Amino acid sequence: MFDGSFSIAWAFFASSILSFELAMHAWAKRRNAYSNAFFAVMLLAGFWSLCSGLHLVLEDFDHKVLISSIKFAFILPLPVTWVLMAAWFTDVKVSKRMVRLLYVIPIITMLLIATNSWHKLVFISNTPFEQESFTTIEREYGVWFWVNMGYAYLMIVAGFGLFLRKVIMTRGYVRVQAVIMVIGSALPLLSNMLYFLGPGAFLFLDWTPVSFAASGVFFYIGMFRYRMLDLMPIARGQIISSMDDGVVITDPTGFVLEVNDATGRLVSSEVDALSGKHVTDVLPFLAPAWEAAATEDQYRSELPLIDGDERHWMVVRIRSVINDADVLQGKLILLRDVTERKEAEIHLVESRERIQELSRLKSAFLSNMSHDVRTPLSGIIGLADVLVEETEGDQQELAGMIRSSGDRLLKLLNSILSVSHLSSGTLDQNVESTNVVALAKNVMVQYERDAEDKGLEIHETIPSDMVVRDVDPAHIAHALSHIFDHAVRFTDSGSIAMDIREKGADLLIRVTDTGRGFDPAFVASIDEPIDTLSLAEFGLDKGSGLGLRVAHGLIQESGGRLLIASEPGIGSMFTIVLPQKETASSPDRPPALRTAGRVRPTAPDAQTDPR
Repeated sequence: MFDGSFSIAWAFFASSILSFELAMHAWAKRRNAYSNAFFAVMLLAGFWSLCSGLHLVLEDFDHKVLISSIKFAFILPLPVTWVLMAAWFTDVKVSKRMVRLLYVIPIITMLLIATNSWHKLVFISNTPFEQESFTTIEREYGVWFWVNMGYAYLMIVAGFGLFLRKVIMTRGYVRVQAVIMVIGSALPLLSNMLYFLGPGAFLFLDWTPVSFAASGVFFYIGMFRYRMLDLMPIARGQIISSMDDGVVITDPTGFVLEVNDATGRLVSSEVDALSGKHVTDVLPFLAPAWEAAATEDQYRSELPLIDGDERHWMVVRIRSVINDADVLQGKLILLRDVTERKEAEIHLVESRERIQELSRLKSAFLSNMSHDVRTPLSGIIGLADVLVEETEGDQQELAGMIRSSGDRLLKLLNSILSVSHLSSGTLDQNVESTNVVALAKNVMVQYERDAEDKGLEIHETIPSDMVVRDVDPAHIAHALSHIFDHAVRFTDSGSIAMDIREKGADLLIRVTDTGRGFDPAFVASIDEPIDTLSLAEFGLDKGSGLGLRVAHGLIQESGGRLLIASEPGIGSMFTIVLPQKETASSPDRPPALRTAGRVRPTAPDAQTDPR
């Protein structure tokens, strides 16, 4: 079967082994599209060399023809694969449709070779060609062979041109690497041209597959030895290795190419043990994130990592590395240990829940205390009223002082209870259709006697008709009582006036005094939540502010606004704005009881006067 002569064939077998070895190394280091193309080029060149060597050592001529025809299955796609490798390496965008079109001519040629005996378009004849130590095949080529030959040369020249373009357009270190690639790409082109121009000089044998193996060495040096295909060839050692965050670089399929030292520390593993394996095999906790990031260019998540009895939290970011030609080069995975931050967040949540629980306990305590104290206090005030009616002289004066002090203490308890409900968001609302004009008039009447005792004038400008709003009458009366109480207490001379009017859909209740006025800081802070204020901001350090803040909160919870305009030494103006609600509660039904949330309607500037 064999003629026993290996004096020439050994070169083809050696180049075949070299090509396969380079292909294996490329497969182990595969990183992206052009390294995969290099693997395919070396694999095709290896089989080409193997078939070329076999056809020399086979004794039977028909077997030589068969093997020689088979090798075209590896020769035909090689130039196209070559130019694709060059295109992807030089960042030239090639669409999938273009890739398919480039392989059309090789596929047609392959089909024509398989059916050559019918049409002779590729090979017209095959005859033995005797040499001193071997026998080869002399062929007369058909027209399609030259068509394919021209196409193949076009592809190889195009690839060479792309590599040469890389040399021209780059500088420094990258240019040196590109020159290595140009030298490698020139070898098969020159070898094949010399074979057709002067076949006798090369024993009438095509040494192109051997030159492809030699060019593969140049490509391997340029791509891998000089880290041509590393995603970060220079900065890796200087930047990535020094990062505290873990960095993992994978190929598009998930095989680990590079890891930094921080990754090994984060997962308690040797760095060398991670490389070359699939990321989900060496880092199992990344499996859900890797699957979720398969269709996304960017992905972020927090993952728990359990190591024995210890629990760690890892922030995982996965980014697709895409070149200028929109070709996926690989995946970049960043790992950050956020265990300390996560534990701090957990402690913060627990502390917040504890504080909220304490706030609820405080509110419950104040509520119970207020109710428990208010009951006997109401009895004291009632007895004081009786004594005022039934006694005379000093005893009547003392009874009046008891009643006045009791009234003030009862108001303070009511305010404390309101603050408790407002700060905890548990204020009950009994909404019903209310004649606000009559309600405001009744509240003002309660303070007329105190105003007259201080020599203050009382003025009112109110509409004669009813003005109805759907509100909780107790809350509005409570708020007005605080406003009138403040106006009477802090006005030493002059007057107090109440003006009620409608403006569009809004009802305005304005109380004006000629008293001491407010500090601007207090007016500016009136819209702040009650539970966020200090004692100084609250006004408690000066004996004022509690009632007005309660009034502000009650009106807010009722869906209205309290506007304050004040000037120290001149007086103050309080304006309650109650909007007309779209739906009103039916007076035939009992008032609805609901728990009001901390609804804070957008309030205008507290100095605004909505005339």
